[in-house]
Amino acid sequence: MRPRTRKVDVRAFDPESGRWVGCNGGGSVDRDELTVSTYNVWFDSKCADLRFRHIAELLSRDSPDVMVFQEVTAEALKVFLAQRWIRDDYACAAVVDDEVGKYGMLLLSRLPIRRVVYTRLPTKADRGLLRAEFMINGGTTAVCSVHLDSGKRSRWIRGWQLRAVFRALRDVENALIMGDFNMRDDENERIAEPYRDVWPTLRPDDDGFTEDTSINLMRYDMKDKHRHVRFDRVLLKGRDWVPEDIELLGTEPISKKHPRIFPSDHFGLRCRIRRGKAGSGVTARVDARRPRPPSARAR
Repeated sequence: MRPRTRKVDVRAFDPESGRWVGCNGGGSVDRDELTVSTYNVWFDSKCADLRFRHIAELLSRDSPDVMVFQEVTAEALKVFLAQRWIRDDYACAAVVDDEVGKYGMLLLSRLPIRRVVYTRLPTKADRGLLRAEFMINGGTTAVCSVHLDSGKRSRWIRGWQLRAVFRALRDVENALIMGDFNMRDDENERIAEPYRDVWPTLRPDDDGFTEDTSINLMRYDMKDKHRHVRFDRVLLKGRDWVPEDIELLGTEPISKKHPRIFPSDHFGLRCRIRRGKAGSGVTARVDARRPRPPSARAR
């Protein structure tokens, strides 16, 4: 039986071999701000290749430092890891295997990654927590992708899962938890200090629905009923980082030719956080310090 928590390999693209290969753990970097994103890409086969490519194109327009994805299938992973801009600038860590089924996860980062682990949560549906650790401004920041159980009847399971997530991060001073929480508004009291829910913190007068059938006609066509919920969230813990802005991604059809096809049944989120403490020196360029495969470093 596999352990509850297991290590996940970090890989970088090696242009010499044309493969994603293992790379050494990263060192420390200095940053005055970070941009992150989360996207549940929807595992359904409906126009899957077109949708995944469109999500990649959306993110390439203003590429975040760290990106996390949920419901990543083998097909979705292949599309994302084939993108030139991702191969050039990012390291990856993915859990896409029989243990997670259609609920795979992917993390992409152009910051050096120290380590990545995957924790299987108490679940009825193969849900888990993908956690990466970074050394930034002399301290550890964890960036996590999470996917909690869905459905109103799974409210109690989500509470159990969320406690497990918070427990896994209890010794980490600074953390970002991003992903599909599947939480209704009446579950919001479960998010309390030291965590901040970034959307209502920055945009208290904006609903921020990430499933919105008034906009996403593809989502409406699936169930033939309306739903407006804020399932996808970004939670921030710690004093070293302050939320600066947050926005929805993928709120338009993928093309005029496909007016009822959206990138996913969920909208994504892009968030920017800034350094909360007074720092010294100039913000470092991180892309040049990304972990490289051995053959790339040798050149």
